[in-house]
Amino acid sequence: MKPTIVVTGVSSGIGYDAVRYLSQNGYFVFGSVRSSATAAELENKFPDNFRALIFDVLDRASIDEASEVVAEHLGSERLRALVNNAGIAEGGPLQLLDDDRFSRQLEVGVVGTRNVTNAFLPLLGACPKAMEPRRGPPGKIINITSISGILNTPMNGAYCVAKHAVESLGEVYRRELLQYGIDVISIQPGPIESLLWDKNIGSLNEYAESEYADMCRNTDEIMREASADALPAEVVSRLLDRIIRARWPRRAYIVHRNRWSVALFAKVLPARLVDRLLWRRLSRAPIKKGS
Repeated sequence: MKPTIVVTGVSSGIGYDAVRYLSQNGYFVFGSVRSSATAAELENKFPDNFRALIFDVLDRASIDEASEVVAEHLGSERLRALVNNAGIAEGGPLQLLDDDRFSRQLEVGVVGTRNVTNAFLPLLGACPKAMEPRRGPPGKIINITSISGILNTPMNGAYCVAKHAVESLGEVYRRELLQYGIDVISIQPGPIESLLWDKNIGSLNEYAESEYADMCRNTDEIMREASADALPAEVVSRLLDRIIRARWPRRAYIVHRNRWSVALFAKVLPARLVDRLLWRRLSRAPIKKGS
């Protein structure tokens, strides 16, 4: 049997390309979508080594049904990897962002990731000792987070909070799952080619009359620049392949054209200096004394 992996959120972007690349390079891929129409479309595009799963990451019953489908396919084998990719991005200043949208960001990004992970853990090898163990090496959990999970940026607060939480979630799981040999790895992409850019550019217009108008306008400009310089999604797909095959993968991988600059801002420079550098990039207003 080909090694089997599950990827969530495969209708576009990173998830879609992961299906394309991995199903053509030695894996059987299950990919999650939320509609039967999208499932049928993907199965027509990828007739070999792929099967769509239909579930929402907040619907635990449908996730459990999907895990049973994967279990039947595996027989007594273990799932090689679970790739948590599904997510949304709610932009806007934290002071003004609608409460429901903020909550939705956290629910999909954090609660949804936990729901899916818990459902597939037994197939990865986290089985009670009383159960017959599955054959094969322990599986891996790979969380597609973001550079926003290590570097907080204005106008992107809800997304940053959710991605930071997923980084924490993954670290806790990794330490709890050592007893089973299940590793948890984080991929932290920067700009990646995706239809999401078209959706997000202009999404801050609702705040154009607020005190955050300059930041919103400049954020749009930054997104246009980032989309023009985005890396192809295959960069992440190839990295997924390497991580799945690796015996000792790193804990986390930054995927960015200037990954050392990201690491510098996120981990080395003093936070107060980063505050001011981001402010100058996003706003033409002077920094108020005492801030």
